[in-house]
Amino acid sequence: MQKKKTFLIAMSYIALLLIAIFAVFPLVYAFMIGTKNPVDAFSIPFRWIYTPTFENFKTLWIERGFTFYLKNTVVVTVSSVLISVPLATLAAYGLLRHESKLSNNALNFMLGFRMFPQMLLAIPYFLLATKWGLADTYIILILIIVAANQPFAIWLMRGFLVGVPKELDEAAKIDGCNMVQTVTRIILPVSLPGISTASIFTFLLSYNEYLFALILTQKRAMTLPVAIGQYGAEDLSYWTLSAAGVVSIVIPVCLVMIFLQKYLVKGLTAGAVKG
Repeated sequence: MQKKKTFLIAMSYIALLLIAIFAVFPLVYAFMIGTKNPVDAFSIPFRWIYTPTFENFKTLWIERGFTFYLKNTVVVTVSSVLISVPLATLAAYGLLRHESKLSNNALNFMLGFRMFPQMLLAIPYFLLATKWGLADTYIILILIIVAANQPFAIWLMRGFLVGVPKELDEAAKIDGCNMVQTVTRIILPVSLPGISTASIFTFLLSYNEYLFALILTQKRAMTLPVAIGQYGAEDLSYWTLSAAGVVSIVIPVCLVMIFLQKYLVKGLTAGAVKG
């Protein structure tokens, strides 16, 4: 029995190792392409052993102004998180504490909006942005990203707030707290795992936004996912720049997930236990 258990554990680790290799391989391959000369990048057979060069990264970040697109991405992403998560928390709390047929319909409507093909909204958004003079600005991109991510954030926060007993609200009311004090002093501290999880997911969704950023931005507010598309061309040198750009885009996300992993796991675990 013990041998069988040990065998199953060993097979589980092997399976997880293979999955990890399969998941990481595209990034490793992109890094190898990005650190090669254009001539060597697509040599046949593929060269696994070579002398790496970081000229592509230098060209990308210094000569092609990738830092400008990184700044735009940071502004849009951070603004979207700071707007979306507080609104989602308050909306989820209000809909949950004043549960009725109207609130349930509102939740179902938001879920349906989330499932609606976003591509169909691209042209109306573009026309509105052009009419209001907001095309190629942070404002229109942030508002649309917040609107697109809000249903997901509200439903996610609702899942955490379901486990917060109403007795806490009643106890706070007895102690003389008004609605604002109840939310800020009681509900928010208890909901921190959910808020951190919602913030991480909202960050990822905002950071990776491509469709609306492609349609609504040109130069001033262009973000990294759109900027990397400039380097896709028939010239092989552009492909090495694209590979360097892919690595540059993924690394910040990896760093964020490494530092915030414990908060994500804690939040997801708390949400799972609360049902």
